[in-house]
Amino acid sequence: MLLGSAAAQAGNAVCTVAVSGVAFGSFNPLSGQSASTNGTIAVTCSGAPSDTASYTIAITSGLGSFSARKMAAGSDSLTYNLYKDSTCTQVWGDGTGSTFTVSDSVTLTSTSVTTNYVVYSRIAAAQRGAKVNAYSDNLLVTVTY
Repeated sequence: MLLGSAAAQAGNAVCTVAVSGVAFGSFNPLSGQSASTNGTIAVTCSGAPSDTASYTIAITSGLGSFSARKMAAGSDSLTYNLYKDSTCTQVWGDGTGSTFTVSDSVTLTSTSVTTNYVVYSRIAAAQRGAKVNAYSDNLLVTVTY
């Protein structure tokens, strides 16, 4: 699964976002267990020291919905989701329905400051009908000021 990226600007600070894709590797649907891994969203803000920026990070639903994102390989799919918490209870989305976004602010202490956010992800258990294949989904990460 790949996460896309976007950039935005606020006041004197200019911020960009970079992401590391979430890669589950091999998943055994017959084990009856879920599989988890992490990705990272990095927001880098640049400007003069003491400039500030406040922002919100949202992630689109991709091929599925926020309640059940889907990775696809042709007509086959695997259900997974992305979370903002390590216990995988708060779905990272766009703030609609029961999804959450991440809001933060930064005061520059130098000309550039990077803040990293962990994206927790989990493939749902009990997908015994899944076929061997390379599954993927594309999402867009948006930073809004």
